Amino acid sequence: MKKLFILSSVLLVAGLGYGVYGSFQGQDLSDIDGYDETDREPRPSDVSIMIGMAARLRQSVEISERQMNTWLANNIKVRQEGQLADHVKLKGVWVRFEETEGGRAEIIIEREVDGRPHTVSMFIRVERKKKEDGTFTNYIHKDGGAFLNILAIGGRFGQVRVPQGFLLFTQESFGSLSDLFETEIGWIKKEIIKEAAGRVIFEDGKMRIDFPIKK
Repeated sequence: MKKLFILSSVLLVAGLGYGVYGSFQGQDLSDIDGYDETDREPRPSDVSIMIGMAARLRQSVEISERQMNTWLANNIKVRQEGQLADHVKLKGVWVRFEETEGGRAEIIIEREVDGRPHTVSMFIRVERKKKEDGTFTNYIHKDGGAFLNILAIGGRFGQVRVPQGFLLFTQESFGSLSDLFETEIGWIKKEIIKEAAGRVIFEDGKMRIDFPIKK
């Protein structure tokens, strides 16, 4: 019994140590389309105009990961403020689209802390459910699915996936990003979430927004 307790304690400490170490190691972003400067669109698409046009015309719009990240690289000017400004450099904001967990987007903030790479991210899913009367409703989830169908995974600190509650520590950073997309998010919330019509689909390397046809 004593040996089992000691073994469990050692494994627990080792697991915590790995978690702390992994949280300070930036995740590999090389798989993201448009992350590398040489992989971006030569003629950048204006994602904001694409979404706005589709919303007004009640059409579908498909945005590739490369289009989104090229647009982010050209339009978002990031800088660190506050007491950490002398030690932390914001390098960029990126998005990864995946089919995992029924489709999700991972929004990633890339920083450099005293010359070492660091990342923090959050997941977004849009779930579409059919109701008893045959109509559909859409829900926005700030998670990337559940661990063992129990614990919602909110995002990643470095390379480590963290529970949804940990996003409270990054709420200000991601809140500032959402302010930049206030108009586009407003269209999606009004036309797709509130009106319970249309849908948002995340697939590997792309997303599609289907704005509902006006009846």
